Amino acid sequence: MFSYLPFRMEDRINPVSARELAALLPSDESFFVVGTVKKISGGKSPRRRSRIVEITLKDRAGTGDIRLLAFHNRVKYILAVIEIGQEVAVYGKVELLAEGLTMNNFDFEVLKPGEASLSFFRRVPVYRLTKGISVKRFRRWMWNALEKYAQAVEEFIPPGTRKRLSFPARGDAFRNAHFPPTPEALKDAYRRIKFEEFFVFVCAVAYNRARIKRTEKALRYNLKKNLLTPWKETLPFDFTSGQKKAINDIFRDMLSPYPMNRLIQGDVGSGKTVVAAASAVLAKENGYQTAILAPTLPLAEQHFRTLSSLMESIRIKTVLLTGGMKKEDRARALGEIAAGKADVVIGTHALFQEHVKFQKLSLIVIDEQQRFGVLQKAALSAKGASPDILVLTATPIPRALSLALFGDLDRSEIRELPPGRKKVETLQGSSEEAYGLIRKQLEKGFQAFVVYPAIEEAQDEHSAIAAYKYLSEEVFPDYRLTLLHGRMSPSAKSAAMEKFASGKSDILVSTTVIEVGVDIPRATFMLIENAHMYGLSTLHQLRGRIGRGGEKSYCFVTFSAADTLAIERISCFLRCSDGFELAEKDLELRGGGQYFGTAQHGMMDISFNYNKALEEQFPQLSDIAILDEARMEAFTIIEKDPVLKRDRELKTRIMARFAEGFNLA
Repeated sequence: MFSYLPFRMEDRINPVSARELAALLPSDESFFVVGTVKKISGGKSPRRRSRIVEITLKDRAGTGDIRLLAFHNRVKYILAVIEIGQEVAVYGKVELLAEGLTMNNFDFEVLKPGEASLSFFRRVPVYRLTKGISVKRFRRWMWNALEKYAQAVEEFIPPGTRKRLSFPARGDAFRNAHFPPTPEALKDAYRRIKFEEFFVFVCAVAYNRARIKRTEKALRYNLKKNLLTPWKETLPFDFTSGQKKAINDIFRDMLSPYPMNRLIQGDVGSGKTVVAAASAVLAKENGYQTAILAPTLPLAEQHFRTLSSLMESIRIKTVLLTGGMKKEDRARALGEIAAGKADVVIGTHALFQEHVKFQKLSLIVIDEQQRFGVLQKAALSAKGASPDILVLTATPIPRALSLALFGDLDRSEIRELPPGRKKVETLQGSSEEAYGLIRKQLEKGFQAFVVYPAIEEAQDEHSAIAAYKYLSEEVFPDYRLTLLHGRMSPSAKSAAMEKFASGKSDILVSTTVIEVGVDIPRATFMLIENAHMYGLSTLHQLRGRIGRGGEKSYCFVTFSAADTLAIERISCFLRCSDGFELAEKDLELRGGGQYFGTAQHGMMDISFNYNKALEEQFPQLSDIAILDEARMEAFTIIEKDPVLKRDRELKTRIMARFAEGFNLA
């Protein structure tokens, strides 16, 4: 109950007088007034055709009157509790009308001598509640519960950490988060509560890392080079320095007696797939199987085509396993996987299913891991005997978040692009301007993407389906257009992508289903409509779908946003093409709470980002500042005590929250 925090605090500490109110109006703010009831009159409202009560208060300072109006169901209650001569506290918005200062939607309380109020003369918590529960009643329940049980709240943050970071006791933190005596007490309470949420999560990350480092894997490797050397010689390109370093990092991990758990961060088009291919060749060289997990069907099919081509020369058998396969194709694939005839298995969520059995699975490659739940990843890992895990992402993650969210993974970065890749030119303007540029590219024999934020008009007036019809009939009737969106059946998606990839279509009208993994060398132009509706990461991923064939390419955006943050986001996108730099800017613009919301890590409840004003007043409350504190404390504690023998309460909390997600039990 105590962790159900208020979504805002109202300052009802010092009442204002009628004279002060008149000077402050007009205003959208709510005000706290205390006065004595001079007059009560009731009747029917001629316009509202309902009962109305009018109460006149003389303010406590004696500077003037305030008129209170109540309607409908409140009338009976107010007449039952308010009497002439009583002192009443009220809080609400005030208008200066011909009749004088007026409140018509207000909270109130009859003041009683010697009795402290929970709703006035203090910072008052306001909660989001279900229908039928009044805020006042809930506030009273919370106060009574805190009075009775706050000191019994269990501590699990180690004493050294509490002392080092000057945290209040856990019970006091909850008390002050709900009923703060001072702004400083509120800040300290929220800092502790925020830290607590991050700390337990990062401790689980650090605990998992320590567990992996002390668990020997069942399947071992030798660097034989009987496949690696001939495979490398057949590649039509040289590895970049970033790719070489990443491959060396991976091979060192795979040759180690302990399971690999590595994250490869690479900008779009940096060549992560061929790095994953090298690790799969090493697995095959030792007689083992590799599973490659992709978040979308287009990406799985893209990986299948790419890896089949890359490995054809050394006769490594690649198999595709997806949910939309024909029954006989699926049965054949499952048989080859179980018999060990499939060396590299590429699939979507279908790989998680229980009836998918591997003979000797030693390596799991997860592409864009933030798109999968932790339980799904654990289910796939269970199909091998402590397999090596390689995670790929083309979504650069800000360093502060990467160190905490993915602290159980070793990290490698691939920053440079392969030789021959030209920088994509990013432009802005109208749709009509973009259509003219698209036509020029099509006349040269190239292809184009047109991306919309929604599928149907019901979701947004600028929808992919409506645009496909308009572009096909009105703008490009002499060219071949194809439609692709997330609600299409797997077979329809595959057919659409195959049509575009094979050059049988000139323009692909799509939603963000093409955000990752689509590789069409002849596509040189992308129009992103309503770019203000996307985050920086998505925009950068979309832009990465073009410029893959060595030809000059163009990304064109349209937007109509009055929102200053959206304008700044688009401005960053137009001037910067470095994904790592954009990730840091994205974090700066959106803040940690929103970033976690979209990261889809799936295990943190960041429910306390309620008060932006509080964070602006106290920079110490920013998510990133607290996350960094939590990371340093967590990794220090686990480094000294990997199995948490000394901090049993902390271990109990970690296991209760994250044992299943991290497979810690």
